[in-house]
Amino acid sequence: MNFKNTNIEESGQVIVREVIESTYSQLLIPPKMADRNPQIDSPDSDQKYIGLFSSGTTGLPKAIWNSYTNLVSNARYTAEAFGVKPHHRLLMMAAPWHVAGLSWAIMAEELGCEYQFITTKKGEGNKWLKSVQDFSPDFLMTVPAVLRALYGNDWFVTNVVFGGYSLEEGELEMLEHHCEFTIQGYGQTEAGGLIAAHKRRSTEPADDIDYLCCGHPIKGVTLRSDGSLEKPAPIYIQSETAFTHEEYNSGDRGFIDQKGKVYILGRADKIVGQK
Repeated sequence: MNFKNTNIEESGQVIVREVIESTYSQLLIPPKMADRNPQIDSPDSDQKYIGLFSSGTTGLPKAIWNSYTNLVSNARYTAEAFGVKPHHRLLMMAAPWHVAGLSWAIMAEELGCEYQFITTKKGEGNKWLKSVQDFSPDFLMTVPAVLRALYGNDWFVTNVVFGGYSLEEGELEMLEHHCEFTIQGYGQTEAGGLIAAHKRRSTEPADDIDYLCCGHPIKGVTLRSDGSLEKPAPIYIQSETAFTHEEYNSGDRGFIDQKGKVYILGRADKIVGQK
């Protein structure tokens, strides 16, 4: 099956519209990969597939092909998990060629939400702050690096959603006066987007490991792990929106508590608290 490379030099919202409206499979190559001319096998299917590269936090960046149908399903489940409704205004500051940013934007399009998508570039903290202040969103959806550039400024959003990787210890407290709720998302390119989510009131006292909690699995996801806080173990994922119907090793280590909430302590080769 043939595919086309999506022009990632366009704005985030233009990229999303291309992904949604096209009838052909598309590959979104991140800027850092563009000069490498990666050899990509096309998906063996007549369906519309989207090729996304893993961020690199899950090992060497590689292209993962998943059906557009799966990405849309995951985006709908994400809306349920986050509590996003059609009347909400969403501000997304992320990379549209990574699964989190693309999934959030597909969600907004599916629901008909008013939204803005800012493709983040290092050193644009003033632009990010102005966008939050001017747009006054109901949901700010971004990555920890953007939040760190905003902490010391004057802004408030009802819901702050973050993903890509966890916050550091003490950062939940930094958000206390900037939002009413925080929502930590755990997702992977392989899973087609979100896997689990943890929503908490920002003023709720955080325990020592709350910043590592990714909450309960979303609809269609089953998680398994034999780990504990003292001895983290692999997290196994089975998701109806993943690139495979089989259970797979996420490459993350952590544990699942008695309430069914998953805690991610790091990659297999780099665990929180270990040198």
